[in-house]
Amino acid sequence: MSAHKVAPMIMIGVLLLAGCAASPTDIQRRILTGEEVAKRDPNARYVVYPPDKLRIESPANPELTREVVVRQDGYVTLPFLQDVKVAGLTPVQIKEELERSYAKFYTDARIIVTVMEFNSKRVFVYGEVPGRTGTLPYTGSQTVADVIGQVGGITHRAAPSRVRVVRGDVDSPEVFRVDLAKLLYEGDATQNVLLAEKDVIYVPPNFLAWLGYQIDNLLFPFRGLISAALGYETIRDTRER
Repeated sequence: MSAHKVAPMIMIGVLLLAGCAASPTDIQRRILTGEEVAKRDPNARYVVYPPDKLRIESPANPELTREVVVRQDGYVTLPFLQDVKVAGLTPVQIKEELERSYAKFYTDARIIVTVMEFNSKRVFVYGEVPGRTGTLPYTGSQTVADVIGQVGGITHRAAPSRVRVVRGDVDSPEVFRVDLAKLLYEGDATQNVLLAEKDVIYVPPNFLAWLGYQIDNLLFPFRGLISAALGYETIRDTRER
């Protein structure tokens, strides 16, 4: 199993063992408004890195329009400019740089830069969700609701009021609680936390589901014996008939 898959699972393990969450004050401190997001770097605005896919468009000069994948060296190849370094820049910064460069060749050097595929960054979701758990592309502006929606919502086994978001590294992660029930059923937008790169969202099971999982785990070592015993009884009953 690769390291980028192991780390989120370790963080979930830390979360389950700790069983803790930040206070409401801590949660409010981490909730970001649109204005605050615009001031934050690098997670406030998307920062391009390999192997993101970009669309470079020139409305006045269609021969310049193309889609390019950022190479591992952080460069893309463009007409007239050859290799241009874009890694570590936002789409706006790339646009400004290209417009300055193309102004040497064109009177109207307007450029539009769009990220077509967010391939360089990830967030993670695990637990009681109906869709595929694991990694999702990080776009720089996703909220908890966005990611939950991407994986199809939550299952009937979920405890929506105890959703956890784990942030930071494995050694010292920050764990705080999001009341998804308030967000979904009461419209409490303050629960819709903006995510950061590498955040892990964990949707825990409710009590009955958790109890069922524990019973299932206890019975697991004996499943073979139970199946064998049931099979033996079936064979014996058949013979006796």
